Amino acid sequence: MTNISKRLEQVVSSAQQKLIEKQQILPIKVAEGILVGDVLIVSEGMVKHLKYLDNYLYKEIYLNAAAIRIANILAVNKTSVVADNIYRADQEYGRWYHDSQLLRAQYQRSINNQDHDRADTLWARYCESRDRALNAKNIVQRLASI
Repeated sequence: MTNISKRLEQVVSSAQQKLIEKQQILPIKVAEGILVGDVLIVSEGMVKHLKYLDNYLYKEIYLNAAAIRIANILAVNKTSVVADNIYRADQEYGRWYHDSQLLRAQYQRSINNQDHDRADTLWARYCESRDRALNAKNIVQRLASI
């Protein structure tokens, strides 16, 4: 079992306690993934997809908390406007996260090639992307907790 799957199960178990208090649907671990009502969360590497029957409702969700919250919103048939807002914020996090990882790799290559001027520029861009990713993650977590 991968670390991502283990972490997702930890988030599910901690979310179960919170969901009991909010009277929402509890996530259940099944062979295909995690089932929340009729919505299935399927993990594919670092991202998660939400499926209802054989149709994908949302694809490439990055944060576990966002996937569980969106699935719960859809499972209890609440308005999907909240789910859309969480999804958009999660996608913003994903873009900044990937950008920061690419910039960090380019920075490492510049250091190895002893191109210090380029490395300084890449480090500054990396720090900005990393900070924006952290801010976006905080926004997603705040939206998912409401």
